Amino acid sequence: MSGSTFRVGMTLRAALAVTVIALALGAAGVRAASVGWQGESIISSPATGDGWEPAIAADPSAPYVYTAWMQYSGPSITISQRTSTDGGTTWGAVTPLCASCGKGQYDVTLASSSTGAVYATYMQGNRISFTRSTDHAVTWSAPQRISGASWSDKPWMTTSANGQDVYVMWTTRGGNVVVVSSHDAGLTFSTPVQLTNESGIYYYPNGGTVLPNGTAEIVASEYPEKGNNTKITGPINIVAFRTTNGGGSWQRAVVDTLNTGATFATSSVTTVASDAAGTLVLLYSGSTSVGANGKVYVRRSTDSGATWSARAEMTTSAGGADATQVAAAGKVAGQFVITWMDNRGGAFNVWERQSADGGATWSADVKVSDATSGASYKTAAGFGTPYGDYDTVAINSAGKAVAVMGEGDTGQVHGDIWTNRQN
Repeated sequence: MSGSTFRVGMTLRAALAVTVIALALGAAGVRAASVGWQGESIISSPATGDGWEPAIAADPSAPYVYTAWMQYSGPSITISQRTSTDGGTTWGAVTPLCASCGKGQYDVTLASSSTGAVYATYMQGNRISFTRSTDHAVTWSAPQRISGASWSDKPWMTTSANGQDVYVMWTTRGGNVVVVSSHDAGLTFSTPVQLTNESGIYYYPNGGTVLPNGTAEIVASEYPEKGNNTKITGPINIVAFRTTNGGGSWQRAVVDTLNTGATFATSSVTTVASDAAGTLVLLYSGSTSVGANGKVYVRRSTDSGATWSARAEMTTSAGGADATQVAAAGKVAGQFVITWMDNRGGAFNVWERQSADGGATWSADVKVSDATSGASYKTAAGFGTPYGDYDTVAINSAGKAVAVMGEGDTGQVHGDIWTNRQN
């Protein structure tokens, strides 16, 4: 099955009967909310199964925030979704993204637009589907397959501010990158185009953005791979793909090279965000030598991704901790928020930093995973391990960060999706 969905622990999940810990939906347990944050709570459905790999999107001009995730219930996997009408403070009921699509739904991503539309991509088996909603996720269009008949994995999506231009990238069999584009708000898509033709690699897409001038940037970590084994240790290229002509052609740039880290679960993740002024922030994790703890770095670009600044480490407060699970969002000119996980203090937590000057300087890090109980794996120190391959963060219409993150036990057997909102 999917290389990304089963990247860590999923073969174990398929082999083990998971004991579900029954928790009250949305219960946060004991918490002392971090300064400036309302306090985290569970947003997935712990009474019916585990939540895995969350997506988020915020309406840029209205207080709607959307989140979705892979919901496990025994061996069944579907995409669940919730909507907030108050900027991420409270959330509506859990609903299926596609109730008629059957089981085997993976790797959801979300995007929103200034028109009020919200878009979703996800895997149905090893095919990529796209759907859209124009009534704030009350109903969704019939999913359309955009990947053709080829084997596909790990989709990621980005859109222009008005939602007219949509780009979806994924990994094809053999580990290379494929992309499609739409310039009519997702009504139709181009034929899939393979951007790379390499061997011995496996790309993990995890970010994209469209600038005000129309330039689109999509990014990925390029892992070493051999045969069907995507857990080979070695160097990892941090790669950015850029188009200035609506997807007619793309340029590939290796922005940095790091390595696989202390564990495969905490190896490299790469994402990108932009603000209203067109400044780009590239956020990525990885280790400086094979097997070492991961760190988190930022590079910025003020020329639409043509060149990038030197890297700046964001995990200086973490000391020797292992860091991963990066997420980033931008909004008005100069505004960015980033999140990541690290295990300083002996347990994992989610941390955030913010910038008001386009990524030139950053605030001190603040703990976002501030609940100290509420699940079997939560303690005052934190939680056992990241639950899934990625987390996401958005900035709502009031300019406040809303984070969603997968937190679980050390064996990645049980976990949930948690959320927190900046006050």
